[in-house]
Amino acid sequence: MALDASYIAALAAELNESLKGARVDKIHQPQRDDIVIALRAPNAKGKKLVISANPSYPRVHLTSRTRENPQSAPMFCMLLRKHLTNGRFVSVSAPDMERIIDIKIEVSDEFGSVALKTLTCEIMGRHSNIILRDGEDRVIECLKRVDFSMSEKRQVLPGLFYTLPPVQEKLNPKNFGRAELFEIICNAKEEILCDKWLLSSFAGFSPLVCREIAYRACGDTSTHMSELRAHECEAMASAMCEILLSPPAPCIVFDGKRPFEFSFFPIKQYENGMRTEMRESLSDTLADFYEIREMRETMSSRAHGILQVVKSAMSRTERKLGLQREELKKAVNREKLRERAELISANIYRLEKGMTSFSAQNYFSAGEEITIDLDARLTPQENSEKLFRDYRRMKNAEKYLTAQISAGKEELIYLESVLESIEKAESVADIAEIREELRETGYMDKNEKKPKKNTALRPYKFVSSDGFKIYAGRNNKQNDILTLRSAMKGDLWLHTKNIPGSHVIIECSGRELPDRTITEAAIIAATLSRAKDSANVPVDYTQVRFVKKPQGAAPGRVIYTDYYTAYATPDEELLEKLKENV
Repeated sequence: MALDASYIAALAAELNESLKGARVDKIHQPQRDDIVIALRAPNAKGKKLVISANPSYPRVHLTSRTRENPQSAPMFCMLLRKHLTNGRFVSVSAPDMERIIDIKIEVSDEFGSVALKTLTCEIMGRHSNIILRDGEDRVIECLKRVDFSMSEKRQVLPGLFYTLPPVQEKLNPKNFGRAELFEIICNAKEEILCDKWLLSSFAGFSPLVCREIAYRACGDTSTHMSELRAHECEAMASAMCEILLSPPAPCIVFDGKRPFEFSFFPIKQYENGMRTEMRESLSDTLADFYEIREMRETMSSRAHGILQVVKSAMSRTERKLGLQREELKKAVNREKLRERAELISANIYRLEKGMTSFSAQNYFSAGEEITIDLDARLTPQENSEKLFRDYRRMKNAEKYLTAQISAGKEELIYLESVLESIEKAESVADIAEIREELRETGYMDKNEKKPKKNTALRPYKFVSSDGFKIYAGRNNKQNDILTLRSAMKGDLWLHTKNIPGSHVIIECSGRELPDRTITEAAIIAATLSRAKDSANVPVDYTQVRFVKKPQGAAPGRVIYTDYYTAYATPDEELLEKLKENV
């Protein structure tokens, strides 16, 4: 991630403006490594300060999100409450080129004396920490104690004076002008990639920032320092100065819906391969980035169980279908059994018990001679009856297997639609609805303890460019409700052809639909389907009156007539645009 010293310096300046004069209202510790401070301030109404020493996602930012807290507060949280509650934020700063934020808070002790406490947030990956210091810079307490056995160079323990982490042997880019940076770059002729050289030579830059500087200077990130020409050295120096001196312009880079990177300036290196969204503040950038990732991880954790259920059911169904198809192939050749039984009966006068085979003219095949195997333990009559029984069994098996294979295919289509619903789930409530659907269809234990019932989710809602309301189901149960209960018979129904996805309804209200609205609805249907990564996806559309649900069909399964087919290419950006218009 790009939470480097450069980003942190700009973030500290922004938080200094936002928090100055605010007061500490409440302090919570919802997770082992996270501290949340509720604020009292006119310009921070409803905001909370999140301080995290999570090894994977260390950060400091403001948020409006409410998090669930444990019933009893941990000891570190209790200590922070004792020292900081009702304190006033004085300043927020960052030591030069360090991934550290110091939050100074003015507090009054039990005797009314004013004291200055510092809450230090060290944002250093697995070494991240939250430290409370007194006015003399002694450590009062820290989230993670570091003794001599853990680090010989630097200990962080109550009672010790606080010291900064060991300084890296790198250049501080802020100490050089454009001309000096140009000279340093020109003198570097190592056989090393430009971004690797920048990362090893200058403090305060993350790998993402180094790659961006190399990209802006050379047009790609594969150039070596020894290959740089004079104008590229000049462009690299200019890019470094621009990044360091320009006002922050924070953004988040998305890989599809997944937040991939963030930065305090626009990222250009991914070109059209990824989507970039600008944010108003550095704090909002961190809040959005980490909360989206946190939600996705929570979703992944909650969905893991039902995902395994669905995948196991699909694997089981596919194995069963394979065996049934093999049996059906055998049943197709059953006529040969009947022919042999008839030939044994026709030649029974020539046969006697104990024979293992005999030859006869096959009058079923132009009189060719055929050799028929016999069971020596059976009489000729019993051999004939056995073959007739096998023939009848296979004849019945063909009907049974054909029906079973058809049902297996339907089950596989249904399970694929559930899998698609899990993939596009956006909230814990979505997962809960899918889990309930699997209980009702018998794939999960109906006696399993049910979670508290949440408010029923509504389908996706969009508004077309022509002002028509468009709805799309989030899962199979919603698809049924939307199509069979909510929609009017004159509304337009859309669904990807033979591909699991959302049922999409255009609310017509007796009006004629413009082609643009139908096209947009088709794009929505294609995007909310298993074919979301394809192009020219076939989408069938017809009036709701022509859509029926067969008796006993699985959730989300319908049949329809009088339809037309359009071809649409999925477009995530259009979905977001039409959602924003709601």
